[in-house]
Amino acid sequence: MELINTTNPSNISNMDMDYCDAYCKMLLLALYSVIFLVGTAGTIMISPMMFRRNSQSMISTAVFNIVVLHSILLASLPFRLSYYLSGIWELGYFTCRVVSAILYGHMYFTFIFYVAIVTLRLLIYFKKLQMQPFQKYHAIMLSMAIWIVAGLIFLPIFFLQYGTDPSYSKKQRCFEFHRDLHHQGMVILNYSVIVVIMATVLILFLLQMAVILQLMKAHWPDMWAHQEFRAQIKSFFFLLVIVVCFIPHHAFRVYFIDQYSGKESSKLVLYNEICLALTTVCCLDVPCFIGGIVR
Repeated sequence: MELINTTNPSNISNMDMDYCDAYCKMLLLALYSVIFLVGTAGTIMISPMMFRRNSQSMISTAVFNIVVLHSILLASLPFRLSYYLSGIWELGYFTCRVVSAILYGHMYFTFIFYVAIVTLRLLIYFKKLQMQPFQKYHAIMLSMAIWIVAGLIFLPIFFLQYGTDPSYSKKQRCFEFHRDLHHQGMVILNYSVIVVIMATVLILFLLQMAVILQLMKAHWPDMWAHQEFRAQIKSFFFLLVIVVCFIPHHAFRVYFIDQYSGKESSKLVLYNEICLALTTVCCLDVPCFIGGIVR
């Protein structure tokens, strides 16, 4: 893409942000504002409750990690809101990479903890795991293992692959790292992640539905009186969050990669930005935690 003339901020705003028009910026501003306000309020409300509870449950510990991830993402949203309001990024190239990577890191780390919760409950149902012998340090060790393994995968990609093209640092704009798709390695990585996520969700969804139907058949019509049924419904809630918030982005990503040829397509990039922004909607699960979805 040609370098543009940066004679004044207004020209930067009008020309550099051509991939995201006024409608796009209004939509992203509205979405990120709602996520920031509701998510922050929910996080502030649930934090004292979780510390007072001091549960030794692995599932409760996983929920705590999800709240931490949401908090990190919410702390980065004011930077995005400021950028979409002004159309100019003035905080430096590396800061732009960090703020952008936080959104992706939040999505994938949260996905892992969602999957961990659903898997734990399925293992308990199929009698493959007994929760009673587990102490608090087991839950902490599981959390640390997830953070370390995921970090060892994510951080090298961030520092060595993500947004490393020198052309990014020459402009006062941000969050346009889709141009990394010029590199075959990033294309392969994207497709691999999409396949893993889609396959994982499909398998867990089918298993979860089979378990719920089996429990409904066994306990009808008083299934809601059984704790086991309610626990599996809670797991189904996490799968719904994944399907609603994460799957649209990855489904569109397949089309985006196939159609992106290096030439800027404003509508294509716009739709990608909107699908990416929708992944932050999962932060709204915090009020559901307060409401008793997860106990």
